[in-house]
Amino acid sequence: MAPRPLTDARAARLGLLVAAVVVGAQLVVGAAWSLSHDDPTELDLTRRCFSREMALRVEETTGDPIAASARGGTLTTIVEGNLLTIAIVTSSGEAERLRAAYLALGGDVEPRLEVRGRYVRLWRRPPSPSQRRTAAGCEY
Repeated sequence: MAPRPLTDARAARLGLLVAAVVVGAQLVVGAAWSLSHDDPTELDLTRRCFSREMALRVEETTGDPIAASARGGTLTTIVEGNLLTIAIVTSSGEAERLRAAYLALGGDVEPRLEVRGRYVRLWRRPPSPSQRRTAAGCEY
């Protein structure tokens, strides 16, 4: 039996079949990768940014039960001589809860407290513009 000629319709079906096989292979590889590799958390990304990109020492937060209550985690670093505690929250409601808890402490907390998206930052002293820029450079 002689091979049938390749018509436009057969070429289109063959092209669709090849494309479906390629897409299916990509989906399988992507699913296998996703199952075997955990994506870094925002805390991991933030910690890595401060230590690698900003060359700052990052430590665990101690003595701050408000920051410790953040679901996304917390870290402490020193930016240009100013101690910074960052709490990473998972929702705007949680950010507001932490903000209210810090403000309830009284004193001069308000000028040292910043809430930006998923980050609640508490500085030891009111931050300078360059300190704010450094901290904002590690937001994800």
